[in-house]
Amino acid sequence: MTKTAYSHRHWNLYMNKMNFFLLHIALITSLISCTGASNNTIESISAKTSEDSIVSDTIIPEYPDIAKEYLLGKFNPQNDTMFVKVPSQYCLLRVEYIHKDVLEPFIAMYEAAAKEGINLGIISAVRTFDTQKWLWNQRYYNSSDPKAVVKSILSYLAMPGTSRHHWGTDIDMMNTKLNFFETEEGKKSYQWLKDHAAEFGFYQVYTAGRPTGYKEEKWHWSYMPVAKEFQKQYREKITYKDITGFNGSETAEDLNVIEDYVFGTDTVNI
Repeated sequence: MTKTAYSHRHWNLYMNKMNFFLLHIALITSLISCTGASNNTIESISAKTSEDSIVSDTIIPEYPDIAKEYLLGKFNPQNDTMFVKVPSQYCLLRVEYIHKDVLEPFIAMYEAAAKEGINLGIISAVRTFDTQKWLWNQRYYNSSDPKAVVKSILSYLAMPGTSRHHWGTDIDMMNTKLNFFETEEGKKSYQWLKDHAAEFGFYQVYTAGRPTGYKEEKWHWSYMPVAKEFQKQYREKITYKDITGFNGSETAEDLNVIEDYVFGTDTVNI
């Protein structure tokens, strides 16, 4: 091998080693850079996940489009995923169903009250149109003055298609007899609800002294974070053409049932 050929080969080997060394350095630098970016990304994702978890615990669910059937009570809660069965230990009379987003806060309120010896057992939760129709027709009777009959029934019972019980957001608790709230147990229970129910999202919508609507119901409490959305969409979607199919339904518009009864609630809580 000539001296020139040897020198050329030696130079090539030297350059190959240098290229390998430089490539190795570049790879290490790149990995360090990528690792830093990955760590920053992970930290960012973790922070975002943590933030989202906090938000998801406090944000009220959105109901962008509630079908009219739900607003009017025309569904079967036993096979509808919007509703869940209330565990029997929280019911006083029978199996009850409730809106799926209401059960957890109700149980939390029930347990808090139970620690103070108060039983907030449910008497009535979801009521379908058909159930409300049965209750209504049991009270209705033929008369020369159907408006007077209907107005009398409306003291404590909603027309089918206008009850907040259709939504699964409202519950009757403890006892629906007026004299119960004159007893020590009734007074204690009602006072506890006035003091603490709002902490769990529940409000008494049929308070005393309202100018229109049903008479005061100390047993009827509404989970407002969900109920107010149902009420909003009821106003947008339901007309008197939808209030039909039961005895006396022809009087609904003349008695201004939608405005005075569906919306005749305690405005402080809406």
